[in-house]
Amino acid sequence: MKKIIKKIYKNTFEKLFPSTRDIFDGLLISELKHCHSLLDIGCGPSSPFGRIKNELNLDLYSIGVDNFDPYIEISKRNRIHSEYIKSDILSINYPDKNFDCAILIDVIEHFNKEDFLNFLPKLEKMVKKIIIMTPNGFVKQDEYDGNFLQVHKSGWTVKEMEHLGFKCFGISGIKFLRREKALTIIRPIVLGNIISDITEQFVYNRPELAYHLMCIKNI
Repeated sequence: MKKIIKKIYKNTFEKLFPSTRDIFDGLLISELKHCHSLLDIGCGPSSPFGRIKNELNLDLYSIGVDNFDPYIEISKRNRIHSEYIKSDILSINYPDKNFDCAILIDVIEHFNKEDFLNFLPKLEKMVKKIIIMTPNGFVKQDEYDGNFLQVHKSGWTVKEMEHLGFKCFGISGIKFLRREKALTIIRPIVLGNIISDITEQFVYNRPELAYHLMCIKNI
């Protein structure tokens, strides 16, 4: 059954309804194509930057920042970034406009709102553009991978992000189709992802209805 669903998806639905990953990667490529320096904050073990970097400037220099050693080691083995720094994310500090862009993919929900709001002005001095992906509202998540930093502490809405100067887009389909870790509530998972992908284009310009918010700010 799964093989049949995958075949139908590849031959039909994938062309009519681009997947969340295709839309996300396309948007990220579009925003990073003129960048020569990147700060990947909370890069984790498998940053999406690793999927798209071959589509970008060959001279793009990227730094991955994370505070969990096992994630950094995995990312190093996959050669995703030019350089790595183990650091508490809120403690990083670079000269003004040192980077063309900073990305924070599924990161800000791991901090208390007050802590991130205090950090944001400092980050805005360091970079020319900020790209954030975060769940739409609070989504419960506990520790996993032996990493207590994976716990979710906050949720962010379209209104809050727009108030901070970000332009928001909807990603990952309609919100009620997914739960913790963005897993679909429909089984089998492959079918759940297909149904979610069908809704992707609907929520892209209606971010308040989406599971994830993709937020972009030019400084």
